[in-house]
Amino acid sequence: MAYGLTIDQVRKTNRPTTIQTAWGSVASLTQMAEYEMYRVDIAAGGAQQLHFFANRYHAFVESGEVIVRTLDDAGRESAGLVRAGETLAVPKFLVHAAASETGAIFYLFGPRAGDSLRAVFTESPENAVAAFTAIKNSVLPRIGTPTTDVRDKYWGRIETIVSDDEIAAKRIFVQKDGQGSLEYHVEKRETYYIHSGKVKVGLRIGRAENRSIVMTPGESYDVRPGVMHLRVGLEDTVIIEVSTRDSDSDSYLVEDGQTYRHLDIDSQTTEKQEQLA
Repeated sequence: MAYGLTIDQVRKTNRPTTIQTAWGSVASLTQMAEYEMYRVDIAAGGAQQLHFFANRYHAFVESGEVIVRTLDDAGRESAGLVRAGETLAVPKFLVHAAASETGAIFYLFGPRAGDSLRAVFTESPENAVAAFTAIKNSVLPRIGTPTTDVRDKYWGRIETIVSDDEIAAKRIFVQKDGQGSLEYHVEKRETYYIHSGKVKVGLRIGRAENRSIVMTPGESYDVRPGVMHLRVGLEDTVIIEVSTRDSDSDSYLVEDGQTYRHLDIDSQTTEKQEQLA
């Protein structure tokens, strides 16, 4: 008789499909019903067309510098610079475009709203390239804002990209051999995307069975409510996380990561046999 969830029910990771564009690429990183997360790669010299979304998003630049053009309600154009480690709110219906001279990677987060990242374009690709060429050597104002609630941990660092009544997003750095605490959430749903490195996600399921999955760059994993989980750095790892509304009161500690060692059930059996030998 099975108790609780089995490993087959929780072990599935996702390998998002990347869609190539004239200016770079975009990938949808989760299919969760409550929120969206995308990775956007701008190639060196790449320039998006001006466009808008019928949904609000929040952007976070992981690497490189992004030039952002926007139009106000009167049709006046302005431009600014967002650097690595900075965030930018993208309100619904804001006409905007991103470009980069040297190449950049940024992430978009938002509540789930119908069709994934459907853009309405307001200029041609040729005009987008011409506009970028005209301003790329200009001194542009910085319009990005830093992450908030930056916390150094014994296992690495965590910083908040956005946190509101609907969604939250974080950048999580797990150092090699660093291990967080085993915890679970009653209401919160969350998704990990591995930007770089290699991490083990430890799980406790069924009849208190310890299991693990190993994740590498380009993979995502959806953590459902009630699943006990922790993170172990097999290498220095950067995780981009999106979730439903975040609340410390919905994080329940099971094992303290400073004193607990997560061993899979097969490893536990082997260790006991060695102790008895």
